[in-house]
Amino acid sequence: MCDIPGLISRLEAEELARLRKSGKERSLDSDLIDAIDTAAGGPGEGRGYYVVSGSLYPVEARDYHLREDVAEAVLQATEDSADALA
Repeated sequence: MCDIPGLISRLEAEELARLRKSGKERSLDSDLIDAIDTAAGGPGEGRGYYVVSGSLYPVEARDYHLREDVAEAVLQATEDSADALA
């Protein structure tokens, strides 16, 4: 089971900002995938938080996106943090 609040709390502020900028529509680059994996517990552990969009093959051409509920939680967490600073 995915611990979305736990994942968000373990991401760096810069990583959260980049994820927010990526939003639901943009694909995740390898740095963001690595950040999610690290926050989830290590290499490959973030696979439940992001999904492949489009074709699975070839592997090198896979396009990864945040799962919709994860993207919404990331956006909400960032907005809440911004509101707290205002």
